[in-house]
This record gives sequence, structure tokens and C-alpha cells, in this order.
Amino acid sequence: MSILRFIRTCSLVLIAIASPTSFGQTKHNVTLYYPEVLDAKGKIVPLSPQVSKVFQYFEREAGLKFSIVYLPWKRAQLGVLKGDGIIYGFSKSIERLESFRFSSPVIHLPVWAISYGPENAQLAELKDLKAKSVTASVGITHGIEYDRARNTIFVVHEDLLSYQERFRKLISRRSDIIFVPFANRVGREEIVQAINQKVVPSFNDPELSGRTFNVSLNPIFLDTIHFASAKTHQRYVMDKIDAAIERGVKNGSLSKLLRDY
Repeated sequence: MSILRFIRTCSLVLIAIASPTSFGQTKHNVTLYYPEVLDAKGKIVPLSPQVSKVFQYFEREAGLKFSIVYLPWKRAQLGVLKGDGIIYGFSKSIERLESFRFSSPVIHLPVWAISYGPENAQLAELKDLKAKSVTASVGITHGIEYDRARNTIFVVHEDLLSYQERFRKLISRRSDIIFVPFANRVGREEIVQAINQKVVPSFNDPELSGRTFNVSLNPIFLDTIHFASAKTHQRYVMDKIDAAIERGVKNGSLSKLLRDY
């Protein structure tokens, strides 16, 4: 064997050892359920570039190949519990902890209360939401603290409406609160501006035109976002995901990726 060929052979071996998804290895195919979010016309909202990058990271670092299936939260959870795949964007709840295995947290997200009218303008903490009416997607939670507060401190009405229709519910007083998570690095004033100068105008809705919505003075909850599987299925996949999270936290690559999430 020539010295050049020997060097090339050694290089390929080193690459294969260093990378879990490298030369000579096939990625593990897994169904990944993701929440079906509909726009005002009833069409599925595609993955954001930020979420796509997260999925690409785990495909690369965990040696996986995702087949993404969009479903309403309840149906997605049933698919996972049958062992058909895993789910992403999942928050912990008391009930879910009984049946699902959660990955380590991928993201920490402050959850803000969006409201309308002077009577809701100074919401600052959970106790201020006493007896308020909250509208939320079917099957959605924002963590265990939210889970404990729902229907004890505030009342939750679940639906399959678009965000445009939920903003309409706020101005018609059929609901008091919408909870919206934002990235850690985003401050309240930026959120106020984003809601009133970007999100609401993007609906092009005469009923919402010129309306100004409130943002709570502080986040009401701190949610954590996870991958999850049924406790008795997809152990290999979840182990690979947890290992990729641990590596990404240690070397900073995951934190860097999530800066723009």
C-alpha cells in the first residue's frame, strides 16, 4: 500500500470513529410528529427556518432521519403512545409524565399573557389572572405550573382556531388571555412591538386594524420544550437525542443554534 493510500484510509477511519452519522453508517428513520398550525385560510403553516435548523441539528448529531407528520396535538400524542414515533415541541404536564418519556430540555421559553383592554393592561404575575378566561389550542400546555393553575386560577377554553380568530375573541371579550411563548433574549418592549406592529397587521383583518393589545409586565410561566416518546417505545432514538443535547450544551453548539429560535 502506498503512503498516500494509507493516509487516506486512516483519514476515513478517523472520520467514521469521530462522527455518529459518518461514512459507512445509515441514519435511523423515525416518524416525528409536529403540531398542525393552520393559518386564516386553513392551510398548514410550514416549519420556520429556526425549527428546521433544530431538526437538522438532531438528524446530524443523533444519526437520525426524521419523517415529519403534521397533526393536531391530541392525534399526534395518540400516535406517539402507540409507539409510531416521537413528538417535538412538547411541554411537561402532570398527566403526560405518567405516559411519556421526555428528553432533556431543548429550549427554555418564557410565556407571556396577551390581552386586550384597560382592565387587563397591568397583568404582572399568575395571581393577576384569577378568574380570567384563557383560550388555547386543544391539547396544549405550557408546563407543570400552567397545568396546576388551569381551571383553578384561570379557566381554559380549548379550540382549533387560528391566532387571528383568537385575537378577535380578545376584542369581543369572549376571552381574556392568549398565552404566547417568546425566546429568552426577547424583552417585553420588543414583544409589544412585534404583536402590534407585525403579528396583528399581518392578518390584514379590518376587525383588528388599529387595535392595540397588551403584553403582561412579566412572563407568567417559564416553559421547557422537549422531544418525547411513549415510555415503552423509541428508547434508542431518545437515548441518541439526549446524548446530542448533552454534547451540544457542553460544546456550545446547541446554544449557538438556538440564539435565533
